[in-house]
Amino acid sequence: MNIFTYHTYEQGITYVQHWVFAMRIAKRLLRSVIAFTLHAIFPFININKELDLEATARFINMQNNWIEGVEKPKNMSLYA
Repeated sequence: MNIFTYHTYEQGITYVQHWVFAMRIAKRLLRSVIAFTLHAIFPFININKELDLEATARFINMQNNWIEGVEKPKNMSLYA
């Protein structure tokens, strides 16, 4: 089995669907990390509400709901 498609096959999604899901979360977390790092060094810089912990948790939950709801490929044997 291909190492690039084994995990996605187990999840019932394509490599591209998985890539989109992971990149959306990575982008959001990177933005949050930068905001929190700047805030740690410069406490007078406020963290934007869209990047705070609660908003980030909601975003991750929404992305998880999205990936669970994507249309699964009809013939997963092609990805094995």
